[in-house]
Amino acid sequence: MPDMKEEMMDLVRRSFDDDDIPPQSIPDIDLYMDQIITIFDQNLGGNKRYEDDKLLTKTMINNYSKEGVLKPIKGKKYTKEHIIQMLLIYNMKNTLTIQEIKRVLSGVYEEEDFDEKALEECYRQFLTFKQIERDTMPEVIRSMFRKSPIELRGKSDLMVLLLSMSAMSLYMKRMAETVIDEYFGPKE
Repeated sequence: MPDMKEEMMDLVRRSFDDDDIPPQSIPDIDLYMDQIITIFDQNLGGNKRYEDDKLLTKTMINNYSKEGVLKPIKGKKYTKEHIIQMLLIYNMKNTLTIQEIKRVLSGVYEEEDFDEKALEECYRQFLTFKQIERDTMPEVIRSMFRKSPIELRGKSDLMVLLLSMSAMSLYMKRMAETVIDEYFGPKE
């Protein structure tokens, strides 16, 4: 049987090899909903777990607008600011609820002098931080494998590994929720 720990490290490398849309790749012109969905599909398609997964749909965009997570649009076109908001939502929605995301975005927009340029700078800084995570986390996981008594020889060992990853994910989610509760006002 091949070395499962080595296979897991290959999975780690692949898991941290995802795509982003840098701010300079976002058009400065207003776009229709279908054009935004195409940009997401073309640039983030490699992030899909399954080929038929949808990264962004018309229904999602309409729901984000209806819930007040996106700033109101004028007419039928979306600005670069709207696209960056959608990218932020995309990056938070697997961990946070739409209401939590709304609290965060609303709280940030309440800051004095926060505008489209400030939002773009937040997104740019996030992408920088995300790259640091991509560079750092695989070594953290390697270190955990080295310290682990698990041999990774069978499915029961893999279940223990999955439980460990789920716990790590839960700790990060709790930390995110605590930041929201402490700094972005009370739950509505």
